[in-house]
Formats: sequence, C-alpha cells, structure tokens
Amino acid sequence: MVAVMHHEGDMRLKWEINNDSLDKWREFVNANIANDFVKDRKSRNITRRKVDLSSERIWHVLVGCQVTTQQRSGPNSNVSKFLNSNSPALTYKTCLKHSDKKQFIYSELSNVGLRRSNVMADNLSKIIEYLESGGWRDLKSELETIQKNTTKLKERKVANNIAKTFPGLGPKQSRNFIQWLGLSRYEIPLDSRVTRTMKKLGCTFVPYASALSDLTVYYLIQEGLQEIAAKLEIYPCILDACIFSSFDV
Repeated sequence: MVAVMHHEGDMRLKWEINNDSLDKWREFVNANIANDFVKDRKSRNITRRKVDLSSERIWHVLVGCQVTTQQRSGPNSNVSKFLNSNSPALTYKTCLKHSDKKQFIYSELSNVGLRRSNVMADNLSKIIEYLESGGWRDLKSELETIQKNTTKLKERKVANNIAKTFPGLGPKQSRNFIQWLGLSRYEIPLDSRVTRTMKKLGCTFVPYASALSDLTVYYLIQEGLQEIAAKLEIYPCILDACIFSSFDV
C-alpha cells in the first residue's frame, strides 16, 4: 500500500494498492481469520443476530473504552481482568447509588492497578451526569441509526458525534465504542498495533500512533485500510480483528 499525491483540484494524499502489497495483506488475513477473536467479531458485527443496547450494556462498554486507553489490554492484562470481574463500577445502577461517583469509580479502578484512574473516574462521572440529564435518549437515538442499515457515512457521523459528546472518547475510542456494541462494520479504531502492522506489511506513509488524534490523518489511514478490506472482500471490522488478534496469539 503506497501513499501518493494526486491532483484533483487540490493536492491531497491517496492510497494506491499494488498487487505485491495486496498479497501480503491477503496472507496476513488468511493467517489470522480463524482466530476466536475474529470469529467473535464476525458473529457480533456481521451476523448481528442480536444487538444489546440496554443501559447496562452501554455503560459496560463506556467503561471499557475508558480503561483500554493508553494501557495494555491483552488477555492477561489488568484491564481484561477488571472487565471480566464483578466490580460494582461495571454496573450502572450501582454507580448511581453513590453520592460521590468519581471517588467510587476511582477506588474501583485504582484498586486493580489501572493507570490514569483519576482521569478515567472524572470522565465517567461526567458521562453519568450527562446521561442522567437526558443524554440516554439522545445516545440511544444516535445508535439506532446504525443498528439495522449501517453505512460508512452513518458510522462516521455517529462516531464523530460520540467523540464530541463523551470525554475520553476521541477518534479511536468512539469507533471502538460502536464496534464493541456490534453496530459498526466500516469505521475502525486505530492505534499503534495498526501502524505497526502497516509497517510490517510494507506500507508507506505510516504515521506515529500519536498523530492519529488528528482527524485528517485518522481518515487517511482508515480509508486506506477500508480500501484494502474491500479488495480482500471482507469488512474493515474483520481486517481490524485480524490485526488485533495477531498481537494476542
């Protein structure tokens, strides 16, 4: 996958994918497509027999998006152990019962050794305040627009609106949020694992992961991966699952 300049009224960067590059990606996907993580992604986001948009499920995913930011989240990490635990902070109704929600969430996160616990607790307490002031209605209405007939443009609109509304959910985690709920097929979360895989497979113009906070850079990389997925006749969320599962096997 090579980045080249095209003149289309203005100078802008686009991707050109040659056969050698595509063969590397095809080989990579074939090596990871049978992983359980990829199979689960197919079942959750492609087959989509049932999408759970209950308040408790959404809260669990919101917490998950916070705790998987800027720290290891592999199968044996503190993050995974926390998300698979019975922590009361993972239950929305329980969080509501506490007068000092930030302190309660902070204690739960810090007790299991998660980094940035204070920042995440602050974000989550603000999210609760927003949801309880009418945000649930707006959020669920937004998510329902991609529940049955999703498209790239619909998913991008929803992800961008979520990133603007919820503290701690930037371009990556807003896409992780809708993907985790099983709602997205095209918009995917990008981080260092994606850029490392791109370098490994010979892509040019691979930015530092920190540059992905810039939406222009984010869109460029994501659209290149969407094009690869289209040529491989898979959804981008499956390509994303292959990339992420390759680091956990």
